[in-house]
Amino acid sequence: MVSHRKGEGDSAVSPLKSSDAWSWRPGTWGRIRNWRYVYVLSVVFALCIFQVRFRGGPHDRVLNDVHNPESPELWTEWLNITPSEKLHWQPCFGIYGPHLQCARLTVPMDYSRPLNESADHPKVHLALIMVPGTGRTRDPSTYAEAPLLINPGGPGGSGVSFVQSRAGSFQLLVGNQHDVIGFDPRGVGASTPKADCFASPNSSNGVLGRNVAYMNRLTWLISGQEVGLINSSDVALNKLNARARTIAQLCRRVDESEGDGSIFRHMTTPNSARDMLSIIQAWDEWRSSSQATQPIQSSAAAHPHEQRTLNDSEKSKASLKGKLVYWGFSYGTLLGATFASMFPNKVGRIVLDGVVHADHYVNPTWDSSVGDADAVWDKFFVYCAEQGTLCKFYRTGDDPEDVRKRFSETLSLLEEQPASVILPDTNLPALVTASDVKKSIFFAGLYAPIVGFPVIAELLDHALHNRLGHIAKGAGMVSLCSNVTLPVWPDDAMKGIACSDKRYKLNDDVAGLQARFEKAASHSWFADIWFGGEPALGCNGWEIESKDPPMRWDDHPAHKPALIETNFPILILSNTLDPVTPLSHALEMTRKFANASIVEQDGIGHCSISCISGCTIAHLRAYLNEGVVPPPPKFKSDSSNDGQWPTCQCFDKPWTASGYEAEESLSRLSVNRSHTRAYEELRAQFSASILSQQLDYNNPLKEYLVERSGLATSYP
Repeated sequence: MVSHRKGEGDSAVSPLKSSDAWSWRPGTWGRIRNWRYVYVLSVVFALCIFQVRFRGGPHDRVLNDVHNPESPELWTEWLNITPSEKLHWQPCFGIYGPHLQCARLTVPMDYSRPLNESADHPKVHLALIMVPGTGRTRDPSTYAEAPLLINPGGPGGSGVSFVQSRAGSFQLLVGNQHDVIGFDPRGVGASTPKADCFASPNSSNGVLGRNVAYMNRLTWLISGQEVGLINSSDVALNKLNARARTIAQLCRRVDESEGDGSIFRHMTTPNSARDMLSIIQAWDEWRSSSQATQPIQSSAAAHPHEQRTLNDSEKSKASLKGKLVYWGFSYGTLLGATFASMFPNKVGRIVLDGVVHADHYVNPTWDSSVGDADAVWDKFFVYCAEQGTLCKFYRTGDDPEDVRKRFSETLSLLEEQPASVILPDTNLPALVTASDVKKSIFFAGLYAPIVGFPVIAELLDHALHNRLGHIAKGAGMVSLCSNVTLPVWPDDAMKGIACSDKRYKLNDDVAGLQARFEKAASHSWFADIWFGGEPALGCNGWEIESKDPPMRWDDHPAHKPALIETNFPILILSNTLDPVTPLSHALEMTRKFANASIVEQDGIGHCSISCISGCTIAHLRAYLNEGVVPPPPKFKSDSSNDGQWPTCQCFDKPWTASGYEAEESLSRLSVNRSHTRAYEELRAQFSASILSQQLDYNNPLKEYLVERSGLATSYP
């Protein structure tokens, strides 16, 4: 029988008594061998008086009320939901009203060992949250033939949190006839077992075990703050490599203790694609549980041969029963493409937004992904000079080169002398380094320039005048030592998924890493951030072997596989300039699927939601709601990305108000202001999620950036 941690399959977790909250196993102190461990342990106990409030998360406003016995149940503890191989929906997350429904769907951890063969086969319990469409009743047959599944990227992003936080935005945008489902992929967020390298193999999965693991994680993160980026010092790369290998050993230790029940051996993207198929099958079974029948109509996809207005196009009436309807962002595009390649006959509607190049993804590092990052950053100087005094970093008479020169001088000052700040929320001293600022530029500025560039301009102006203390903030911490529970604890899913998916493992010495970094730096000034992240350097020395081989996306051109014939054409969305998923990658992925369409959004930023275009929204809605597929691209040759395909204009720019596109223009596209507002709200949540995930835990600028970049509307 495969063992599992206590609580993973249980229907409830009893809260700890306060007297039991910090009881330690016998012999703990006897294993403390050197003063450095004593110091780290003292930091852990110091952290015991704090609890991080997850900025940008859905529950930060209610954490202070959890000890009030008269407070209503504000959210559903996920482990209190009984997992099942069948879908059982129940109300959840009361702070958002009674509309949201939650479920935990049990699927095989190893699909070669199905659950119907033995109850002892290891299981995964997927966390799902649903925003029901209008007109739904207790009768499952009143729900849509196929729900709209959402994945926000990562890898390791929580679809539950994304949909939960912006439930109304999704329905406003795509239509309230959709039942929208956010799910946490295996190992991620509220799905269990968690991919948590910091969880002691001998501890429970209850409140105590999770809190101890959480504090161990924070201690480790704090200990690495001084390292900086790869090129911050002569020894930075050595230290980052050592830290990556140490975490690899930690994860390996957890994996070995779990044995065949280790989630780390089953985290590849193909397994998550199989999980999506399981969700579809469970949905079909749930809808049919009322013995209701639905008429099924069949017809070909609407695929105009020439570009024309959406109102002139045919509408597909094909049934979506048993098919995947999906919108994936960033890494979510790789998950969607993987599903389409594995189960092409199960494709109902798949939107890939901000496309990851599958051929590059399986490689040790992703150098070319940031090929357009510098071009996006160049736009900052252009827009700042154009907008004049609206840009806080502008000075009278500036042209773009003047702004660029001032930026270089400001960053050089921080490299020589980090800014000293006192965090007002906690009265803690902190340093703001050049690395902190550069990461802020990359994840806040480049990912969503419309709202991010004005924030970065403010930040740089504060840095130039030595006023970073005015915006630096603490983590908003409150007590952690009692039996407080959080809906979701942190995990190592990004590392587990990205490292497992590599067809060619990264296991270089420092000299080899330096050579790889120099190659990456030839693509972008931001290579030190991109190469130093979890999916690249973070996978160096990863030793856990996946039970399932990675996808063979990058086969030699001489053995180029035939086009993948999907049941319904895929729709791909890409910005003209995307900092991490360039248009060229989207075009090359389009070539892999027969009849796939691409819409280029003439804007900057990561994914289509980084800027607002009524034209893009119209294409998205027509595709999801009516099966209208734009014409496929016409390439000049098999070896060239030059050609013709539909292009949509973005009308909002940094430092402009949100009334950017005339109502008359939107009306012609069957789009209204509520749709553009919903896109803005999704952008706000997407930006906040990226910053929360990617910026260092103790970056003094993090909370400021999450608050400012997470605003729902364009500046000013």
